[in-house]
This record gives sequence, C-alpha cells and structure tokens, in this order.
Amino acid sequence: MTMATALPRKVHRAFFVAALAGAIVISSLLASGAESETDRLVDLLHLTSTSAVADVGAGSGAFSVMMAERLGPKATVYSTEIDPKLLDKIRSAARKADVYNLIVIAGAKDDTHLPANCCDAIFLRRVYHHITDPTAMDHSLFRALRPGGRLAIIDFEPWQKPKEKAPPGVPADRGGHGSPKPIVMKELTQAGFEWISTTEWPVSGDVTHFCMLFRKPSATAAAAISP
Repeated sequence: MTMATALPRKVHRAFFVAALAGAIVISSLLASGAESETDRLVDLLHLTSTSAVADVGAGSGAFSVMMAERLGPKATVYSTEIDPKLLDKIRSAARKADVYNLIVIAGAKDDTHLPANCCDAIFLRRVYHHITDPTAMDHSLFRALRPGGRLAIIDFEPWQKPKEKAPPGVPADRGGHGSPKPIVMKELTQAGFEWISTTEWPVSGDVTHFCMLFRKPSATAAAAISP
C-alpha cells in the first residue's frame, strides 16, 4: 500500500472519529439539559420522593421516565397522551428504563382522563398551544389536582415563531403558533387556579420559553370563596 492510497483512509477515519465524538457530545449535552430541566421542575413543583405528578401531553415519554427515575419508586408519575402510537412508545421507554412507578393514561382533546384529586402537581411542556378546547381541559386539570397542588405551563408565545401557523382547531385568539401569556393567565384563573409566578424557562433551541406556575386553592380557601 502506498502513502497516496493510505492517506485518504486515515483522513476518512479521522473525520469519522471526530464526527462520532461530536455526536456523543451533542447527545450528552441534550441529556444533561433534559435532566437539569427535570430538576428545575422538581424544585418548582415542590416534589418529593412520595409525590404524585402528571406529565400531560407526554409525547414519547422521555420526561415522564426521567421524572419517575428522579423521584424514585415511592413516587407516582402519570403520563398522558392522545396518540396511541406515542402511548406505546411511553410504555416501551418505561420498560427499557426499568421504571415501574409510571402510569400511562390515554387522554382526550378535552380531558386528561386523570383520576380526580390524584396529583400533587401537573406539568404541560410545549403542549398548551395545541389544546383545542382549553376550557374543558383546564377544568380537567383542576379536578386532577389535590387542593394546594401546583400546575406548570411551559410554552412559548406566537411571536417566537411568526412564520408558523397555529395548530389546527385551536382558538383563533392565539394569534399564531404559541400561547400568549395573557390568554393562559385568563383561561386558567377562570378555571379556578391561582397564579403564582411567571419566569423564563431555558429550553434547548433558539425559541425563548416561559413557565407560568399556578396553584389549586387549598380546601380552606376554596370553601371560603364558594357561594
């Protein structure tokens, strides 16, 4: 073998190794970001090793599984989705991770199908702007939370994606692809939630996200305001 034929193979191998290393680094960074986001949710929602929390609109279930692992076997994590194929992915991900404290629930467009008063906390990550019947869904979220329970809405405003159309079927007042914070505030407080705070929420990518934190009033407070 001559140097002329050997050199390209060495160069090719070097590029392959570099590309592989780069892919591993990117994968590690994404995983690290997801884990840190899970930790932020644990702190924000006041979750403990015995909490019950729901990931509504869980997609493929990555965050549900990480939350179940993070909280431990005495906690309960509900993972809801409306797409049957994604429900299968969530179940598969839980099996692969040897997670047994995760309960998969087939939701609907207007109902989480979570049991009443089952959760200490609920979070919707990049989901709220897809909801076509927010009034019904917000009341379903309210029913699923225990008194004093916390709700986190992580999303982005329509101006962040000006070239994208709103998902089919969502209310026209969205003004595009996203969830305007004033509308989220109005809809959830009308459903009975108390607003706690609104903060920026770091998510990988070039779109700025927010996190709006709400609380279901305690039993005492709810009784005081009831007619």
